[in-house]
Amino acid sequence: MRDDLLPVLACPVCAEPLARVDGGPVGCASGHRFDEAKQGHLTLLPAKRRALTADTPDMVDARIRFFGRGHYAPVERALAEVVAGATAPGVVLDVGSGPGTYLAHVLEAADDRTGVALDLSPVAIRRAARVHARAGAVVGDVTERLPVVGDAVAVVLDVFAPRNRREYARVLHPGGMLVVVTPRTGHLAELAEATIAVDPEKERRLRESLEPTFVQRRSDDLTWTMDLSAEDVHDVVHMGPSHHHVDPDRTFAPASVTAAVTVSTWTVA
Repeated sequence: MRDDLLPVLACPVCAEPLARVDGGPVGCASGHRFDEAKQGHLTLLPAKRRALTADTPDMVDARIRFFGRGHYAPVERALAEVVAGATAPGVVLDVGSGPGTYLAHVLEAADDRTGVALDLSPVAIRRAARVHARAGAVVGDVTERLPVVGDAVAVVLDVFAPRNRREYARVLHPGGMLVVVTPRTGHLAELAEATIAVDPEKERRLRESLEPTFVQRRSDDLTWTMDLSAEDVHDVVHMGPSHHHVDPDRTFAPASVTAAVTVSTWTVA
């Protein structure tokens, strides 16, 4: 973990900022210590938390392959544009980051920023720890208190991830922003038999999850067609929650598939 990112992180036990103790282990002033993995990431989970399902190695590998072929490039460009225009001081926090692909893209577009990837999956975070030289990575739970100090974040990225309105407001700098990417009706429609359908009330539920703490400043709908090989189709099916419901040995045919998402930007009211 980069030493300059440690003061941004908070102890999951007492919420005190973290630091390197005598040049060695990572800990807080109250004496809590946290092991640093050989890949460089930290595990900062609360002692008591809800049992949630993290992404598996197969899901993470599928996501890395799929993103690596550029199929979600419109989302990557949209996020990079927002972060490049951010003016608040602080880090970029990618919650539900997976292997950190989006974080790496936005850091490339904003060469004065550092970032933190946060995900429940240790498998994903092991990959995120090495995704960019200016990124750190933490195993954490977005549904609980975030292991981040208050007002330390310039931009929170939430891409297809659970949302934590109260915690986003706490960690964001007063001039910071939240960027949320959600699927729209029609997203992956050609693969409806093998993927989880988009809730038609998604937009309403998004607003309910953020308002009145946050105010929407901008909303952009992105729609494009992806010409997918059989391997691509396999990977897009297995990189998300549908992985748990589809036979891992099922084969797929090549297909032209619609991608339809909304990129919305929010600030604290």
